[in-house]
Parts: sequence; structure tokens; C-alpha cells
Amino acid sequence: MADIDMDMEDGHHEKVGLGNTGRKAVCEEQKQRNEGLKIEIRKILTNAIDPLQSLELIDSIQRLGVAYHFEKEIDDIFCRVHKINIDDDDLYAIALHFRLLRQQRYHITSDVFNRFLDDNGDFQDCLCNNVKALLSLYEAAYLGFPDEDILEKAKTFSRVQLESLICKMDPSFVLMVRNALELPLVRRIDRLKARNYIEIYDKYRLCNQKLLDFAIFDFNILQSIHQEEIRMISEWWKGLGFSKHLPFMRDRIVESYFWMLATYSEPCYSHARVIMSKVMPLVVATDDIYDVYGTLKELELFTNVIERWDLERVSMLPEYMQLFFLVLYNTFKEIEDELSPQHNSFRVHYLIDEFKRMARAYLQESKWANICYVPKLEEHLRVTLITAGYSLITCASYLGLKEVISKDTYEWVASLPKILKSINIIGRLMNDIGSYQNEQKRNHVASSVQCYAKEHGCSEMEACKKLKEMVEEHWKIINREFMSIDNIPISLIKPVLNLACFTDFVYKDTADIYTDSSEFMKKTIAQVLIEPVLVLRKD
Repeated sequence: MADIDMDMEDGHHEKVGLGNTGRKAVCEEQKQRNEGLKIEIRKILTNAIDPLQSLELIDSIQRLGVAYHFEKEIDDIFCRVHKINIDDDDLYAIALHFRLLRQQRYHITSDVFNRFLDDNGDFQDCLCNNVKALLSLYEAAYLGFPDEDILEKAKTFSRVQLESLICKMDPSFVLMVRNALELPLVRRIDRLKARNYIEIYDKYRLCNQKLLDFAIFDFNILQSIHQEEIRMISEWWKGLGFSKHLPFMRDRIVESYFWMLATYSEPCYSHARVIMSKVMPLVVATDDIYDVYGTLKELELFTNVIERWDLERVSMLPEYMQLFFLVLYNTFKEIEDELSPQHNSFRVHYLIDEFKRMARAYLQESKWANICYVPKLEEHLRVTLITAGYSLITCASYLGLKEVISKDTYEWVASLPKILKSINIIGRLMNDIGSYQNEQKRNHVASSVQCYAKEHGCSEMEACKKLKEMVEEHWKIINREFMSIDNIPISLIKPVLNLACFTDFVYKDTADIYTDSSEFMKKTIAQVLIEPVLVLRKD
């Protein structure tokens, strides 16, 4: 029986058992049955003729987290239906068509919703009681671009109507609507979305039982793979001895792995996930050295050693920094050696460059904190967008991928393109909104909240409201840039988008549930990594 070591808020640890049933490798009989179900579902997809039924099936397959099994069949359907005119009077169908195609980078205009406006430019009253159409419109609206006013209008209209109808609607829709109002589909973490939708789909009156059974089996199979990965990562982390020698560091190895799992969860990414899960806690530990423990003089020495990436200079550092840098250096070297047979060791060099850039930015933050300097927001973001870390994490997410990744792609990441800039802005602003009050209890760099409040002469509450509005605008920029990037394959953009979704998950209730690991975080991790889906229906 394996255990996951979950941190408690008081600094102690709690052993969470993985259980007996389904905790070992999933039995071969179950895998064979699932292969049979996969063949049947593939036939249903291949033989589907009606465009709307095809889209509805794809929607369910994606929500259940099993789309990776049917990529070719799904792509074939999209190629076929994107040229077809969906029923002009069916808002549900048009919104579903719009959302699914835009998620796959098909160019489709929001003008398709114009026909549902009245003479005053508002959505027609006759739509107010159509829950299915309203929900479809609501989910589609979160894929809007800047200046797509009709989608912003759709978002407000559908939310208001759904909230007013929730006590009157069919029970099969209630859970789906509540989930959507809490967080739209496009911002949900894949594994958590799959877990939640299995429960929702089970209650849906048009549920395809074979698809549900397949999704349940697949969830448990992936969970067993993820458990083995977290066991390996936990053993590696404990072996470093940081909890004994560097006790000021956040011991969040399970949460860090969950972060990486949110980036990509499919079995083909296992190697990449394990590598990334070693890089991420070292990034968090570096943040703690700069943010919590190191003196300014020590941090200047530390930054110099990182900049030179030279073991000969390590002796200049205090003992705790020596220990950490040696682990950092050796871990990166091990990853480099591991990638060398595939001629991918160059990927680590770009990661090191990003690490150096982040160390310089951390040092600048420490200097600002040391003199209690509160810059204007623009100056603040020039530094703190780097320390938000998403450019570095993107490089880390590419390390173990099997795809051929050109040096041009890494140069693109290093240039901080608009999509990455917006993801960094979302990460930085949401982080600051969620954690600035706790951080200011110690000597800490001014947050974007304080910078905005001072610059504009407003309260911190007003600053938070304005920064949240900025966050929503940058989500729209991400949507637009995702559609416009044609030199980077979608397989390399999706992990970046998934990182943004994890940010939304961590800070959605304006609290940092990664640093201060909450009961909600523990419950969520348990749902995804510990508790199998046990309710399996028989034929």
C-alpha cells in the first residue's frame, strides 16, 4: 500500500493512504475491457453523420478527459463540420459549434450570434428560459477576444439568466450549471474536469453508458500511472534532505506534482511530467531563498553564482546556499544527460537561461523590498512578470516531450510573446491579489495591488477590482493569440494554456491555496490522485 505525504497547514504531515482497491496496477482484465469499449466508441465517432450529434459526442468525450484516445477521429469531424452551416435558429447548436471549433484554432467569427439580438442590441427575451442554449452560450462566451463586445454581452446575459433559473431547471442540468457558474469549461483543469463530469454525465438522461464506462476505467488507469509518478518524485524529493537542512522552504512536492499534472495528464507525457516535477519544486525553493530567508548580501552572491553557473564559485556561498545550488546544478545536469541520446540536451540550456533571468529579477525584487520601494505598476511588471515564472515553466514543460522542438520555439518563449506575457500577467496579478496581505506581514516587495493603489490614489480594495478586470482582459488576449499563432503547433501551446488554468484554480477565491495548502486543495488532490472512481455500472 502506497501513501502520499500531504502537508498540513500547521507544518506537520499527514499520510494519506491510496487504498487497496485500484491502488496497484489496474488489472489486465479491466484494460482489455476498456480496449473493447474504445473500439466501439471509435466506430460511433467514425460513423456519425449528423453534425450536431457528432459535436455533442466530442463535447462529452473532451469533458470526460478521454479525447486523447480519439484525436484522428475528432480532427476528421472538425474538418468536416467547420464548413457546415449549423441551424441558424438553434442557439445551443451554434454556441457549441463555435466553442468546440475555436478551442481547436478554427477561425470562426462571433458574428454568428448577431441573429439572436433584438432591435436594441440585447439578447432576445425568448432565449431567457432555454437552459440548454443559455449554458452553451455561457461556455462559448469565455472564448472571446478583446473588443468582441457581443461575447461579453453574452457572458453577462447567460449568467444572469442561469442564476435566476437554477431553482427551476431539470435536475440533470443543475450540477452542470453550478459547475459552469463556478468556473467555465475552458478554465478548468483536465483531470478535475473529468472527475466532476463523470458524476454529472452519470446523471444525464442522454448519457452514453459505454462512453461513461470507458471514461471511468480510463480515469482509474491514469490515476494508477500518476500515483507511480508521484511516488517516484516524493522519494527523490525526500532524498534531497531539504526538510532537514533548509526547513524554511515550502515542502509542497505533492502540490507541485499536481501543478505539473494540470499541464498535461496523458500517459504519453509521463516522462515529461516526471522531469518537470523535479524542476518545479526547485523553482519554488529558489523563490523561498530570495523571498523568505536570504539576506541581500547573500542573494547578490547567490545571483552571481547562478549567472556564471560555475561550481568553482560555490564555496563563496553560505552553507545552505551551497547545498541548494549543488542540488540545482546536479539535477539540471542529470536531465541534460538523460536527454542527450535523443539530441535534446540543448533544451536544458534554454531552461538555465530562463533560470538566470529569473534570479536577476528575484534579486531586483529583494532590492526593492530592502528599501521599501513602491514602483509604478508598469515598472513593477517589467520585473515581476519574470518572477511569475511561466516562461521558465513553459521551457520546463518542453524538456521531456517526444515532439521535435526547434530552437526557434525556445527563442519564441524567451522573447515573451503576447500569449506568454498575458499568462504571466494573470499569474502575477492573481497571485498578488490572493497573497499580498499575508506577504506584507514581513519585509516583502510591494505587490501589484499596492503599486496600483499608490499610483492611482485609490484603496487596495479598488485596486484589486481594477486588477481583476485586467485579468479578464488578458484572458481575452490569450484567446486571440492562441488563434493567431501559426508557427507553433497546438501541442506546444496547450500546455501553456493549461498552466494558466492552474493559476485560475489556485487563486480563484483570492487566496493562495498552493502556498497555504487548504482543505480544498487537499480534497481536490485526493479526488484526482487518491480516490478511484468506484461506481461502475454493469451492462
